Amino acid sequence: MSVTPPATIRPNGKVVACAKSEASRQHLELAIRRAGYDCVSVGSIQDLRAILLNDMIAAAVIDEPESAAEIETLDAEVRRAEKPTQFILLPSIGQRMTPPRSASCDVLDPPLTPERIGRALFSCVARAQLINENTQLRQKLEGRMFDGLIGISDATRELRSQIHAAADHEQPVLVCGEQGSGKSEVARAIHLTRSGPGQPLLTIRCSLLTSSVIERELLGDQNNEGRFGAAAAGTLVFEEIEALTVGQQHQLAEIILNNAFPHAGNYVPLRARIIATTSANLRELCMQDKFSTQLLRVLERTVIVVKPLRQRMDDLPVLAEHFLQQCSVKEGQPIRRLSDEALSRLMTYEWPGNARELENVIARCCSLTNDPVITGNEIEPWLEQNDESTELPGLTLREMERKLIEATFNRFGGNRELTAKALKIGIRTLSGKLREYGYPPRGGPGSNRREERVA
Repeated sequence: MSVTPPATIRPNGKVVACAKSEASRQHLELAIRRAGYDCVSVGSIQDLRAILLNDMIAAAVIDEPESAAEIETLDAEVRRAEKPTQFILLPSIGQRMTPPRSASCDVLDPPLTPERIGRALFSCVARAQLINENTQLRQKLEGRMFDGLIGISDATRELRSQIHAAADHEQPVLVCGEQGSGKSEVARAIHLTRSGPGQPLLTIRCSLLTSSVIERELLGDQNNEGRFGAAAAGTLVFEEIEALTVGQQHQLAEIILNNAFPHAGNYVPLRARIIATTSANLRELCMQDKFSTQLLRVLERTVIVVKPLRQRMDDLPVLAEHFLQQCSVKEGQPIRRLSDEALSRLMTYEWPGNARELENVIARCCSLTNDPVITGNEIEPWLEQNDESTELPGLTLREMERKLIEATFNRFGGNRELTAKALKIGIRTLSGKLREYGYPPRGGPGSNRREERVA
């Protein structure tokens, strides 16, 4: 009785055949396709280099390569680009080739039967697949673990490199970027990379404090050492640095340049690292005499620009998953996930509010449903762009409240329970507000319960 051998799972991957002659390319393509792999062919090493650096290729089969050194150079370029490509070299009969030093290069001597090529491809494609999976896992772990700076995109990896470079010196750092892009996380990452969690990280939110309060907070008095002193051996962050008065900007520049600050009639050495963040164009403000040119020169020694979320959309799935986990921990609920439709919708949105807006959207969806999967329909209401925005300038607090309530009420199609839950107010409070705005009573005309009780 014969026993059927178990089926072999063939690894997936794209293969490139490189040969100078058309006949050789056709022969290789046929052998590769017979082995069950997608295949494209090129006629030169230059064309091969271009496709390897711009596409995800599992294996490259090179017919009669000029030399092992040429392949080693190409292999080094591919590794620097973090590509998993493996090489199969096919020397001609009588051709003597020194095996390349790279572990990713195999030499397959004649006779070159389709079976031998197929077995070599199986080994190389499987190796490439494993390398690719390990690379993705490493990038994913790196994206989660770097001091709260979540992301796996090329832009975020470059940002981490800049953070490490900034942590290697003690000069001031200017972090620029749109609102909600993650400037505070970058400042925190610089601090933790340089000083560690045991040293103080203090923040001055310049736009929220008056000039007199900022001065008292920074310099202190006889009974208070102030933020400059309290942040010694740590980091002092100035959020929205442009909100300081021009006089305070000049004073800060002098403190940094002199490496000392006035306190209780004396000058005390400045031992805190200074980081400033801004969403403004400081050069333009300097031209308008609204920002100190001296302070800008001091801060411009090290500038880190945080790209907006729409320019690093590879980060969005990891960010969304991170925010979902945060919501689950806060609410003591099982971790939710996004449906494919919901994630697809998030990927097509422009995100004017950047990562902070994404966090708010995820939090609102989690607060309105206990379902394990968040759908596209639950995401959509929070992504609508309309003229009802509550962020219009010049509105009074009462007008902004009305805009917010009406916009939320419309998002939920007039459902008062969902609206009240989203706004975190009582249903009676919501009904009272809507009555003020001229909306019909709950249930429609003629169903006002208060009027019924009076009658």
